[in-house]
Amino acid sequence: MTTVCEKLLEILAEAGVEEIFGITGDALNSLVDAIRQDDKFRWVSVKHEESGAFAAAAQAKFTGKLAVCAGTVGPGALHLLNGLYDAKRDRAPVLAITGQVPESEYGAGFFQEVDLERVFGDVAVFNQTVRSTEQFERLARAAVQTAIEQGGVAHLSIPVDLISQRLPKTNLQGTLVPVRGPISPTQVSVERALVAISKAERPVVLAGDGARGASSELLEFAEKIQAPIVHSLKGSDVVAYDHPLWVGGIGHLGTPQGLAALDGCDLLVMAGSDFPYRAFLPSGINIIQIDETASHIGRRCAVTHPIVGSVQPTLALLNEKVSAAKPSTWLATIQTRRERWDRRMDKKADLGRSADILHPQAVVRSISDTAPDDAVYVVDVGTATVWAGRHLRFRAQQRMFGSFTHGSLGVGLPGAIGIASAAPGRQVIAICGDGAFAQLMADFITAVHYKLPIIVVVLNNRKFGFVELEMQAHGYVRYGTEIANPDFLMFAESCGGVGISVTKPDQLLPALEQAYAESKPVLIDAHVNPDELFAPAKIEVSAAWGYALGKAKELLIAGDEVLDEALDRD
Repeated sequence: MTTVCEKLLEILAEAGVEEIFGITGDALNSLVDAIRQDDKFRWVSVKHEESGAFAAAAQAKFTGKLAVCAGTVGPGALHLLNGLYDAKRDRAPVLAITGQVPESEYGAGFFQEVDLERVFGDVAVFNQTVRSTEQFERLARAAVQTAIEQGGVAHLSIPVDLISQRLPKTNLQGTLVPVRGPISPTQVSVERALVAISKAERPVVLAGDGARGASSELLEFAEKIQAPIVHSLKGSDVVAYDHPLWVGGIGHLGTPQGLAALDGCDLLVMAGSDFPYRAFLPSGINIIQIDETASHIGRRCAVTHPIVGSVQPTLALLNEKVSAAKPSTWLATIQTRRERWDRRMDKKADLGRSADILHPQAVVRSISDTAPDDAVYVVDVGTATVWAGRHLRFRAQQRMFGSFTHGSLGVGLPGAIGIASAAPGRQVIAICGDGAFAQLMADFITAVHYKLPIIVVVLNNRKFGFVELEMQAHGYVRYGTEIANPDFLMFAESCGGVGISVTKPDQLLPALEQAYAESKPVLIDAHVNPDELFAPAKIEVSAAWGYALGKAKELLIAGDEVLDEALDRD
């Protein structure tokens, strides 16, 4: 007879799963033992369940397939939650398997007992506890199917006294249904959009993560209507950076030319974007929004021409019918602004800009210039996101992932582990701040143990830099943002990996060359300028005033001597 665990693995194999990230414990011992005996699977033992969930989420985003993580009873299950929220916010299909106390003890305050269904209620699109062996297969198949179909987290909790049992004979012959294909739009919605397009003189296309896989249709469409293409952060790698129609980003980490395009357009075509910051989106103009999910349309701005459909078939239909526009001075103006921005960023990222100061812009640009053509970047939250968003110049096969919607520190290292495990042969590079890396740094040894040759670049500025800038922008004195770090080089080597310390610009390229040549995980500890500032694409007067006020407070608190030094420098 088949056991609960054997049936679970059978269903996961049918879904294409090959590994499970987690930490074992008494309630999961039967599952781990079943994996040991099944050569189709690998158990990836992490140092923290949060890392396991982040790894699964990143793997699901990268492959588009179901990924799995697991945690045992109570605390082990709770540790999964932050990584699962990252999967939820990016609609990544992830199955979370958790242990539960014995059914006979549930509700009596048993050791490590937690009401997991209640706790997981917000994060999961499927959330059930197995109450009997008779229902197990139905629930397991429903969990997997729901995660795949809806693009989200499914949670299946299995009590310890059920997980090792054998299943009764059943006539149930379940089969997973393949994921639905692209959604075609209605003819009426396309025709209405064409009318709006024909009247536009200054069109702009906004490409989001939903435009992935439609880059050729996207470029053909923008070329025909003579529109610059701007992108969200999550859509940064949809088109190669050097394409002339790909003009820049939008939002807080965007570019001046990206914002100028939105501010000056008379038609906005949103292609697969659910960009959340409404203040950056235009109003009072025609807006076409293309999205597979009807509930996403119009929730950020007033959409005049909704199209429910996948980006690729929708743009293909539009391309068949749209009339080609004449060369546009509007497009040329935005492209000229993009060229000026590129020259400005080139100066900021020049390794020769300073002899002794290692600027974070130069670190990220050097990574971008030297990385393999199919490299995958995992960018952590904080100023690392700023420098990556500004200075990574993607080539056609390169990809970037991060916690760009949930916004959680610590995603870089475990995300790189999850993707590297699914993509042997591709160089995976995590770009992290020191504060973000330190949160889950113990799992660097996980990469060593499983022989995953990732590169982790730590932009070490000895503080929570983004938080510090936020405090200053609101007029607060910097406090509580300094970080005491260990020796990251020694840490990496103690884990069995390779550690490289970079303190000056002339050390950076040799360090990257060595890192690419290594077969072990590499940690590059880049001691970057702690006082590096970045300017948002649009500076609000209130933020500028707040920054000045915060600086003034710091000088007054520091006293006359420091004030005199500051005045001398200025």
